[in-house]
Amino acid sequence: MRVAALALCLAAVSTASAKPNERSTCLSASGDEAVRCLDAYIDVSSVTPAFSEAAVRDNCSDDIAYALGALGVDDMVTVLRDACADFGAELLHLSTSSPSGDPSCRNALAGALADLRDKTIALLGPQCSVKTAEERRCRRSSQDARARKLARATTRRIERACKGTYDGLGLPPAKDLVDVVLDRLRHFAELVYPPNDLGPSADPGQFPVGVRTLELVDPSRLNVQGDGPRPVTVEVWYPSTPEGVTGVERYVVTLFGLDIARTPTYRDVPVAGGFHNAVLFSHGNGGIRFQSIFLAAHLASHGYIVASPDHHGNTFLDIGAGIIDAQSAVNRPLDMRFVGEQLLVLNGGSGFLGSAVATPMGVCGHSFGGYTTLALAANPPSGFDFVTAFMPLAPASPFDASVLGSITKPILIQGGSLDTTTPFASEQLAPFQSLPSGAPVVGLAELIGAGHFTFSDICEVPRNLVGFIGGFDEACEPRHLPWRHAHDIINYLAENFFDATLRQDRAALRRLKPRALASIPDLVYQRK
Repeated sequence: MRVAALALCLAAVSTASAKPNERSTCLSASGDEAVRCLDAYIDVSSVTPAFSEAAVRDNCSDDIAYALGALGVDDMVTVLRDACADFGAELLHLSTSSPSGDPSCRNALAGALADLRDKTIALLGPQCSVKTAEERRCRRSSQDARARKLARATTRRIERACKGTYDGLGLPPAKDLVDVVLDRLRHFAELVYPPNDLGPSADPGQFPVGVRTLELVDPSRLNVQGDGPRPVTVEVWYPSTPEGVTGVERYVVTLFGLDIARTPTYRDVPVAGGFHNAVLFSHGNGGIRFQSIFLAAHLASHGYIVASPDHHGNTFLDIGAGIIDAQSAVNRPLDMRFVGEQLLVLNGGSGFLGSAVATPMGVCGHSFGGYTTLALAANPPSGFDFVTAFMPLAPASPFDASVLGSITKPILIQGGSLDTTTPFASEQLAPFQSLPSGAPVVGLAELIGAGHFTFSDICEVPRNLVGFIGGFDEACEPRHLPWRHAHDIINYLAENFFDATLRQDRAALRRLKPRALASIPDLVYQRK
């Protein structure tokens, strides 16, 4: 009895001592405005979201916005306004019934779904994400369970109110409809009240992040045109220092003179002292070296050097110019070996990296870059023994079981349940099943609701440009796991994987146990 009383007292003290802070104030004000906008959008069926920027600008600074996962206040305003319109249109589309349906049933349906909307968003937003930002505890899995219970009650409420008239609405069965609506409401809450609840491994690390471009050439191979050495342009992200970035503006990626995306990085600043393991990143088919800055910057903030080459003849810029490498599947692994070797050549010299590069290194890649990663793991080229860990993201995997069975080094495959380009079952699950056990990590992570391009920064590209690049419909729609929440999970897994395998961090290895990852609602993880 005394123990229970003491626990209650401690809980009361903890709750009383938790106070709003800059992060929670910004999160609450901005999220609440997005919810108000969504309600107004649905209630009046508006095509123009009535979003008030003042709720964000009066309560958030650029630094706080970055801490919450946004790319500044302007970006936060854009994302929340788009969320209001995207999810408002989606929810209206899902629940719009036949005009010939029974009016009382239609009204009952609208009321039940509105209640589900209010309560679900409150459970996951103000009652969870905001509490976490106030440094109070929230078990997101418990809140998810409550939301599912609400959904079941909502289905029963609709069925009781409509009785035999529901079919006349021309909608899917009530349970199916409610399940889809709940999925969208969860995604909306995760987008406008980002959870940021996975801990230090998912949060930005202690280092500001520098970025620099290296224009290299590999004299051992010809370019696509056959008239010179193969170009290997490399983007390098690395840990810097607070003093080194003082007075420097955060870098904005530009293409064709247009701003493509703000980033949490600083161009051409000094490298932090010490030794830093390197991770090599391979972009997807028709991608580009800076397609996944979210991951590169995250690793660099935790002390890694990340080097990502353009695969000559396989970037979207090259393909658009008619420069196409028919041997890209062969050249890509060689590009990665070349970049790793060049980092080691530069190490200890007078270049900007100084003596910062440490081995062993890791390799990571997306889609065709995931294929590249698997190819390097299964059949490493000569002299590639400085790489000891492999993390393919949504990989294409044409390898047979015997090839995959030869991989003996640590590997963590990640994929998305909604991927239609490299479907999870055939391109990630099946290869995983062919991998042998024995390495410290042999893992498979399925992000529920993630699409193929969730593993890139495509959703950060302005809407008026993303159509030119492509990929929006495989990452950024309301049916998808919100990309920034997904990026938190991807980063969490990546950080712990490379810490465990390159830095021999036992705590990181424990965080990759299936039991430890089971509390992340949008992740299914298995390990050999």
